[in-house]
Amino acid sequence: MHDTIEYRLPSGSCRRRSSATALAGTALRRPHRRGIATGWPATRYAGARRGLRPGDVSFVAARLVGSTGTVLGVDAADIVELATSRAAEQGLSNVRFQRSSIAEIALDEPVDAVIGRLILMHLPDPVGALRQLATLVRPGGLIAFSEIDTTAATSAPDLPLLRAVRDGIAGAFTGMGLDPAFGATLHTLFRHAGLGEPRLTLGAPVGTIADPEPLSYVVETWRSLLPVARQLGLATDGLSDVDKLVPRLREEAASADAILVLPALISAWICR
Repeated sequence: MHDTIEYRLPSGSCRRRSSATALAGTALRRPHRRGIATGWPATRYAGARRGLRPGDVSFVAARLVGSTGTVLGVDAADIVELATSRAAEQGLSNVRFQRSSIAEIALDEPVDAVIGRLILMHLPDPVGALRQLATLVRPGGLIAFSEIDTTAATSAPDLPLLRAVRDGIAGAFTGMGLDPAFGATLHTLFRHAGLGEPRLTLGAPVGTIADPEPLSYVVETWRSLLPVARQLGLATDGLSDVDKLVPRLREEAASADAILVLPALISAWICR
C-alpha cells in the first residue's frame, strides 16, 4: 500500500523539532516507536511493507498526532477500502484514506509533512513525484521517504544459500524494471528534485536462528517473486522448493552460528 500523511504543526519550523528527525529516521522504519509530536495534523504517503498491513503506518501516525491532528492516507489501489475499514475497527476518527495518484492529490491548504514508505521505487518518475509532493508542504515542513536496499541483506559469516536467495530477489526486481538497491539512491533523488541534500539513516533487522522472523521474511519475499523469476527465465536451481528453504537456511545458519541481516531500509528527509 502507498499511504500519504500530511501534518499541520503548531508554530515553529521542523528544524526546531527533534520529533521531526525522530519521525523521519524512526517512525518510517519502526512505526511503533516515537516519531510525531502530539497535536500535529498530518497527511502521509507511506507504503505498507515488511509485515505491515494496509494502513498500519497511518494508524501509528494517527495515534501520535492525537485528537488535534489529522492523517490522510492516499493510495491508487483497492486496499484503500480495507484500510478505511481497519481504521473504523480501531476507533481512529482522525485518519482517513482516499484513492488517488500523486499527480491528482488536491489539498485545501499546505500541510506540515509528507512522508512515504516504499513508494518511490514503484513510480515511473520518482523525481517528479518528489517535486510534486514538495509543493504540498508549507515552508518549514517535513518531507521524508524510506526505500529498501535488498542487496544489503547479508550474513556473518557468508551463507551461500542465503546469498543465492538474496540474489534471486534482486534479479527479479531488476527483471521487473526496479532497482533492487533503490534506497541507496534517495539522496540523489532529493537533489534532482530540487530539495537539497537530505539527512539519511539506515535500519536493518538483525537476528539469528533463534529468531524465525528474518529467515521467514526472506523466504516469503522470494516465494512472492518466484513466479516472476521463472517468467523472466532466471536461474532458480536449488530455490524452487520454497517450503524447504526455511529449514535449509536454518541448518546452514546453525552450522555456521551466523548472524542474519535483512535488507536495509534507508530513510531520507529534509525540512523545507
